Amino acid sequence: MTKGWVAVVLLAGAGLAARPCAARTQGPAAEEPARYESLSLETAISEAVDSSEELAALRERIAAAEASIRPAKSLPDPRISLAFSNVPVGGFDLDRTPMTGVELGIEQMVPASSKRRLKGETRSIGAEALRARYADRRNDTVRRVQRAYYDVQYYDAAVAIAEQNKTVAEDLLETAEARYATGKGLQQDVFRAQVRLSRSIDDQIAAKRGRAAAAARLNKLLYRPPDAPVPELPALEKEELPLNAAALRRQGVEANPRVAEALKRAEQADSEVGLAEAGLKPDFALGFRYRIRQEVPGDPAFGEDFWSAFAAMTLPWVYRRDTVDEDVKAASAALAAAEADLAALRNELAATVEELLVDIQRLDERIALLETGLLPQAEGALSSSWAAYETGAVEFLTVLDNQRNVYDLHLQRSRLLADHARALAELEYAVGGFPGDIPT
Repeated sequence: MTKGWVAVVLLAGAGLAARPCAARTQGPAAEEPARYESLSLETAISEAVDSSEELAALRERIAAAEASIRPAKSLPDPRISLAFSNVPVGGFDLDRTPMTGVELGIEQMVPASSKRRLKGETRSIGAEALRARYADRRNDTVRRVQRAYYDVQYYDAAVAIAEQNKTVAEDLLETAEARYATGKGLQQDVFRAQVRLSRSIDDQIAAKRGRAAAAARLNKLLYRPPDAPVPELPALEKEELPLNAAALRRQGVEANPRVAEALKRAEQADSEVGLAEAGLKPDFALGFRYRIRQEVPGDPAFGEDFWSAFAAMTLPWVYRRDTVDEDVKAASAALAAAEADLAALRNELAATVEELLVDIQRLDERIALLETGLLPQAEGALSSSWAAYETGAVEFLTVLDNQRNVYDLHLQRSRLLADHARALAELEYAVGGFPGDIPT
């Protein structure tokens, strides 16, 4: 390979951190079945959400919570009874006295309406809290898939950079051998080029191993077999914030599902305080009885059946006042704890959003510095030092140092792009999702 061609390759490599080598044919991608020919981030997220057993379990818990609302508000089951009333001792005759009879009864307990309403309200709020938890767990699944996906993208770029670096190392060895054969170079230069080629091969192996591990992590989230082939993913690209910083700070405190769940837990605790206070309200009971009698001599009613009805009321303030007071104290403490948890969560989210915004700005600046300054300078230094080495103007070590600098900077750019994407994923989770997020 000529020096001019190498320079063209190096200049074209400015996008290598985000563009895997198109000529690469070895590795698992060449043997993938058709269903794994491509995998977009949106497809991966949808597959993970649909396959998640954690989300499936939460959906069942929500269904169970919603199904418990109506029973909580309903009246207790009525009670029916059958009694043999006033049967004389020593026999089972029902026609010996006019008081004897068979009595059928029905009773209904009627708890205070406020108690039933508060029980249903507590269950309903609990179901809403579970729906908020489901939204948070779904967002967390999206975040984990994004991070795993970006890891695979990074290693795809790392493999491409390592392969390109290996090609450059082979050309450096060829140049060193050619100069040594003509008596213009040193044998030590050939040895150094061979060592550099060995290191580039080792870098390539490490990148491929890292890629395999990242693919296994992604497969785990997609509920695929760990060794299922993951195709070469689209190139990493730096995305901009979809909202301004002020809107993101506000959304992080107001729209995060964790905040919504904490709010619902506080509302549930407040409802339970009201339910505890309602413990002093009496419950009622209504009943009706019908006695079937037989006519006996001397019965002034001539065997006519009797009926009776009654109403009863509990007296909770007589024996349960202290118990109710303790229940109210416990519920009030739970409410205070829920409100404190909510305040702590809002404070934590505000700090997290601010830290992520600062981190993303820092990564933006570092990526810009690499792309506009360090990388072009390093590639230019490699090209010029290579040309100078061929004329004997510089030592071979200078060329090797410049070649390593180019490799390290390309790899660093790729890593920064992945870090930037991961920071955006963390910010998206912290604010409860960006506009245009995949629907549930």
